[in-house]
Amino acid sequence: MILTDIFYRNVNAIRNRYNDDSSLLNISDKITDYALNNDGESMIPYPTDEYASAWADNFKEQVVDRPFFIIGFSDGQFIRKLLNNTNKTNYIYAYEPDIYSFINVLNVYDMTDFIDSKRLVICVEGINDDSLFDIIHCAVHYGNYRKLLLCVLPGYGDFKQTYDKLYTMLSYRVEMVAMEKTTEIQLVGHMRKNLLLNMKDVISQRSINQLVEVVQNIDKSGYPAVIVSAGPSLDKNIYELKKAEKRAFIIVVDTALKAALRAGITPDLTVCVDPRKEIIFFKHEDVKNVPAVFEMDVPHEIIRNHIGNRFYAGNDELDVPNYYRQKFCGSDYSTLATGGSVANTAFSLAITLGFKTVILIGQDLAFTDGRGHTKDAYDDEKKNIMDAQEEMNCEVESIDGGMVKTEVRMRAYLKWFENKIISHPDVKVIDATEGGALIHGSTVMTLAEAIDRECIKKLDLKTIITNIEPQFTPKEQEEIYSYLTGTEGELNRIKGLLDDGIRAYDRLAYALNSGDNLLARAELEKVGITNNLDKNEPLFSLIRKYAVEEQYRVNDELSESEADDSMAAVNSGIELLKSYIKGIEKMKEDIHLLN
Repeated sequence: MILTDIFYRNVNAIRNRYNDDSSLLNISDKITDYALNNDGESMIPYPTDEYASAWADNFKEQVVDRPFFIIGFSDGQFIRKLLNNTNKTNYIYAYEPDIYSFINVLNVYDMTDFIDSKRLVICVEGINDDSLFDIIHCAVHYGNYRKLLLCVLPGYGDFKQTYDKLYTMLSYRVEMVAMEKTTEIQLVGHMRKNLLLNMKDVISQRSINQLVEVVQNIDKSGYPAVIVSAGPSLDKNIYELKKAEKRAFIIVVDTALKAALRAGITPDLTVCVDPRKEIIFFKHEDVKNVPAVFEMDVPHEIIRNHIGNRFYAGNDELDVPNYYRQKFCGSDYSTLATGGSVANTAFSLAITLGFKTVILIGQDLAFTDGRGHTKDAYDDEKKNIMDAQEEMNCEVESIDGGMVKTEVRMRAYLKWFENKIISHPDVKVIDATEGGALIHGSTVMTLAEAIDRECIKKLDLKTIITNIEPQFTPKEQEEIYSYLTGTEGELNRIKGLLDDGIRAYDRLAYALNSGDNLLARAELEKVGITNNLDKNEPLFSLIRKYAVEEQYRVNDELSESEADDSMAAVNSGIELLKSYIKGIEKMKEDIHLLN
């Protein structure tokens, strides 16, 4: 295809919009390569200017923080006018299912006036559609999930499959957001206590960044990752796994550790992410020696008894460890995407480490034979059966045909796996569980078949990762420990900044009521500085965990207020800052846990 100057101007605008911040979203190079090597025609009818204006005029209500998911890009007029009609808190996620239409539009229409907008994210089928699930995960959160809109542009009514895919992913994310609120409120007490108790260990240990750096680029063809979960079907084939040692990277989730070790399996790595994980799962003499990937808020008792290498994952927050990793290493702690279960996190880890074949076992995601876990998880088979009977509340497709009983959370984990498989078409996912729910997109086979077909090469990654040195040098660790000794003083300083923010909000309220726009702009800027403390203060992520319930209450009240009620936003902002001040006083009572 012959590309015009207009095409290259548009593509450069897209490239400049990202500045290499996200390779997942920057489609400039991929779309150029595709356009140079492919010809095609679009059947999409483009609108008149008047028609596009009339459509965009439906969205002048100015709802704060509303995400728009749009099927279709058309000739850009709809998107341009929607950006003009909505306020700066509204982000637009345009999914274009017709790649030839998008290329033709880039080649003909100058869109440099809006296509580089920071409020616009473009996803094109055949270019970056495998990122759609991750885009949705980042875009939809508790503050906006009740406001999102899914729209189909005129001319795209025939793309029913695209609509169904996007609708399914959005529905799943909405379901997960609601579950995340419940989970966080239930767990936050454990989280903040464990974070304080574990802080010094995190500083003295390793990060998953180091694990990825060492493992990612090793040739792993013929050497898959095996993720061992604690579903009841694990009892059928756990002993078969012995044949895969040194021929696969065996990642055993925490709940399955005893089962694996009792079967004589030596895990290459274990994963634990639950801040209230029961210590019973670690009641085996050899657990303490298994290299582990931990979230920073796992129970301190697990950390205290562990002597193997520990690789900590980040949490997308500027906490103390992340602040100093940025300072000394120049980058954030890597994070692992999760769908709510430790098996989801283990799968993300395998993908991040660069494995192109992942074998799942014990991944029932259902109550196979009326049981919830392998018999070795709790060592109480009566409880295993009774708990399953109490939790069964829905059904999903079974791996061997028909239906199988499960529960809402496990069904959500199942959907996560299915969406992740779609997002990673270059990864072969084999379900060798031999029971439980059917994971759409995976290849079903027995574990014996999977080992014979896929475990071809011998490789000792465990020895390699055991030799990884701690992330921070002794001198760097001392500097961080010195900062932690001044935590109370830092909290007092942050409290002063919050008091300043409340006074700025009060002056903003006065300016809004009096119509003093100059004062309003000045105070709004000061309020913005206060509201961005989480991006500058390493202790703020912990402070927020002492005000979680209040944060949710304020968000709920604000979402129920009128869209243009500025005073409601001001009052909510004041309440939120006051809740952080209360959180600081509560946190002071726990500072001794840092010692």
